Amino acid sequence: MRKNLTDDDFMDALTDLLLAEGINGLTVGEIAARLHCSRRRLYDVAQTKEEIFCAAAEHFFNRILGQSEALVGREQDLTAALAAYLNVGVQAAGRIGVQFLKDLEYSATARSIFDRYQQARTMRLSQLIDEGVQQGVFAPCHGLVVSELILGAALRLRRPAFLAQANLTIEEAFQEFYRVLLGGLLIDSATPKVTQDGTRTGRTTARRTFAKKDVGADEVGAMLMAAWNRD
Repeated sequence: MRKNLTDDDFMDALTDLLLAEGINGLTVGEIAARLHCSRRRLYDVAQTKEEIFCAAAEHFFNRILGQSEALVGREQDLTAALAAYLNVGVQAAGRIGVQFLKDLEYSATARSIFDRYQQARTMRLSQLIDEGVQQGVFAPCHGLVVSELILGAALRLRRPAFLAQANLTIEEAFQEFYRVLLGGLLIDSATPKVTQDGTRTGRTTARRTFAKKDVGADEVGAMLMAAWNRD
């Protein structure tokens, strides 16, 4: 590894190592040796091995959020923007090794970082869906409801026990989920049928008679989050 890396480049290198191998089987000394750096530089990141892992996890997820937003900002077509946004998540999932995922679930702090990342992604996704519905690109649906469905599915799909049972990588699991999601979401899947008398049947625009509420991380939400994470 090159010497005199910038802090960002060093965090990228540290994160890449931990994504591939996790941290449970590595000591701080081994990490320093693999990165050709001093222990001191690692302790500049955080004071304990778990905190170093959490810092790397946060760096990774924040980078993915930034990349997702940049791609969405460049796309004029909402369908393309949605596909690009989901694809960034799939590609990110493909970089997560099994041990890194297990270490995420083992650490309450790291798991919380993962939860916040997934919540941020689904909230942005909710906005994209609402925009698509308003423009007639997507089938009528409530973006926040869809985002909550995605969050719940994501929390379940990421579990190592499920992935082992399904014989899938996390990337493959999310690809399958997004395939099913988009098949029911895109407006083409809701093409109305023509009856014998010439009238058209199918989905109609849903009329919303309620306002969105930001309920925050209330007790019920915390309990549901814990239930989703339970094996």
